[in-house]
Amino acid sequence: MPLKRSQKSLLVADDDPIYRDVAAEALERSGHRVVTASDGGEAIKLLQEQTFDAAIIDLSMPVADGLTVIKTSRANGPNTTTPIIVITGHDDAEAVGRAYEAGATSFLTKPLNWILFTPHVEFILRSGQTEADLREASAAAAFLSDLKGQFMAALSREFQAPIKTIFGFSELITKEVHGAISPPIYRELANDISKSAHSLNASLLKLMDFGRTLNDQLQINSEAISARSAITDAVSALTPKAERRDITLKAELNVPADLHIQADRALLSQALRGILDNAIRLSPRGGEVMLRASLSPEGTFRVAISDRGPPIPQHLLMDVNGQQGTQKNYLHNVETRDVSLQIAKILAEAHQGRLDAASDAVDGNVVCLDLPRERTARTGAAPSAPAQQPLAKRFAEIGAALAADPRLARKPAASEPRLRLGEADTASATPLLTSETTPR
Repeated sequence: MPLKRSQKSLLVADDDPIYRDVAAEALERSGHRVVTASDGGEAIKLLQEQTFDAAIIDLSMPVADGLTVIKTSRANGPNTTTPIIVITGHDDAEAVGRAYEAGATSFLTKPLNWILFTPHVEFILRSGQTEADLREASAAAAFLSDLKGQFMAALSREFQAPIKTIFGFSELITKEVHGAISPPIYRELANDISKSAHSLNASLLKLMDFGRTLNDQLQINSEAISARSAITDAVSALTPKAERRDITLKAELNVPADLHIQADRALLSQALRGILDNAIRLSPRGGEVMLRASLSPEGTFRVAISDRGPPIPQHLLMDVNGQQGTQKNYLHNVETRDVSLQIAKILAEAHQGRLDAASDAVDGNVVCLDLPRERTARTGAAPSAPAQQPLAKRFAEIGAALAADPRLARKPAASEPRLRLGEADTASATPLLTSETTPR
């Protein structure tokens, strides 16, 4: 009994109708979806409009030869990393060498061995999937590493206010500002407290420097991505989860077939999947999640995902929509969507876009991801790349907002010390803190 294989989308381009039809029939019999092209021009058009899991390209074709097809595919469009198997009519080592230089993955020679043809394609598909998974995992790991660095820096800033307070009180005690202390052992204990505050603050400064170092490394790697493919890939990835929860997952793609987005493929996929995963996870069993993709007359690309799960908390709505939020209540036992939406917001803004969220009794929860006109293009042409904005810039903005957040800072009372954090002592790795006691 043959193994059950997942369906893949394949392109077979050959001007010989016999080879083209036999190859397509063999691959379809193996469970795949096959699109055929009878010349190089048609193959180029298909490779610019659709995303394929692999392509079988004959090197000798009219209109455009196989080398031109490969070079065009590798230059831009949705198939820059798609595995390509070239077919040559003879054992021409020079032609095969040029094909590899152009970006071919493997080759076969005519006459084809049809017994080995399908297994060879299956092997290339598995290898291509492994490489794609590694690319996506590598990009996601890099992003998460930088995100971790930013969270560490934010946490360090959050701790600095109480550290300053501890140091200030220890100073008041050791200087006996409010009178003599007794017994004398308390003075020594106050000195120990002050030294501990210095040490803890030095460690937090190191964490902050480490976080900043990580943040400076991340850049958005833009490429032309088929808008429809980006959506369908995200929906396909989450469909099994929706089915397990008896959720109906619907998608309305009101975008042109030739619309391309200039974006980081892995990070855009992570943002879309994160929003979809939240909607599916929090929707009631038997419910419905709707994804709508559209292109506005101004050229803005929008993906709106709606669900009927628990209302999005007010603090999260305000954070996502860029408003001043209120104190979060962390003592709850309901599932939330905080982290995924906040990460999606960072990723949208890193692409010069934005994330908006709304929640009401009529429309339920709606999360919209918008990308600007500068990141869209038609007819397979790569959009003009906008100025690259490293995520570090967005992280720095978040850090500044956290530093100014009244929830993370407390104004000293009239009798409390006002402390100023000075420069770190590079020789001792101990920060210099100055104390200014406000007169009573």
